[in-house]
Amino acid sequence: MTADELRTYLASIPDKVLSEIADVLQEQAKRLSDAQRAALQGQEAAPAETGNLEQSCRVETGEDPLDVHVVAGGDLTETEIRTGSGEPYDYSLGFEFGNSRQAARPFFYSTYRAMKSEIDTAIAEATQKALDD
Repeated sequence: MTADELRTYLASIPDKVLSEIADVLQEQAKRLSDAQRAALQGQEAAPAETGNLEQSCRVETGEDPLDVHVVAGGDLTETEIRTGSGEPYDYSLGFEFGNSRQAARPFFYSTYRAMKSEIDTAIAEATQKALDD
């Protein structure tokens, strides 16, 4: 199904159903973000641990209530790649994927993959329930 076909289909669904689905999306996104924070807390802390990476795990919502994103990184974790270089570097990526000085310590995608089936099931059940009501 293309994005346009999906939009057309969603436009045909009553607002009550969309509202219920949006609520479940928000709930599942929050669960995922919380689990990613917990995964970070369970890892060995870096010597200069600031807590910024954990704080950067968040849920962002777009204008459409079904536009929900779980993200990490950004302003809280961005720094210069080398002092004086002027080149930005988001150390959340270095943490997730590793770099030349640090092995990968995955917290974002590994948590998503572990929870994906559960999230998909919750969304499918809520969608079916909303359509049945």
